[in-house]
Amino acid sequence: MARRSLLSRLNPRLKWRGVRGIRYNQDGVSALEFALIAPVLILIYLGAVELSLLMRIDRRVTSTSASLGDLTARLATVTDDDMSEMFQAAEVMMQPYDAADARMRITSIVDSGDGNPKVAWSDAYNMAAYAPGDTVTVPTGIIPSPGSVIMSEVQYDYTSDFGYVISTSKTISDKFYLRPRRVSEIARVSSGGDPFGPTS
Repeated sequence: MARRSLLSRLNPRLKWRGVRGIRYNQDGVSALEFALIAPVLILIYLGAVELSLLMRIDRRVTSTSASLGDLTARLATVTDDDMSEMFQAAEVMMQPYDAADARMRITSIVDSGDGNPKVAWSDAYNMAAYAPGDTVTVPTGIIPSPGSVIMSEVQYDYTSDFGYVISTSKTISDKFYLRPRRVSEIARVSSGGDPFGPTS
């Protein structure tokens, strides 16, 4: 009796056999913990990858929009050839993404001094251009009165290659306002063709 009591004190598992003994069984605990946490770790990893890809295309869209506005604002007169060159520049700036999948628009907005800015001209690629005379809302302090400003817009539909975290297409867009560098208002000279890229 004394011997059995001593063994019971040394090994408490002897007291708990059968179903109650499961609490002492630690075989496979690490594998079970890994199986529980692995899906969460994989989801976090894929989410980080998708977020980095989303940030990358967002930087491309921002850079392209800013550059299109800056290139236009440097001109005194915009021709069809100039617009074609804008699209070619956008193709380079959007790499490794295809600029043909983007939507771009360059618009000249003029305030005649009445505080009511209106569109003087607009060219667009894969989206509708503004009609001359359209009223466009411009943030306060952006456009002088009288004066003009160039508004450049770029939109791109991002579709995830994984689809686990970002399951739907996300539209990345950016808009820039730049004042003309050389003249108070940039003129637009058009031959009536399709100046802004091959599918304008």
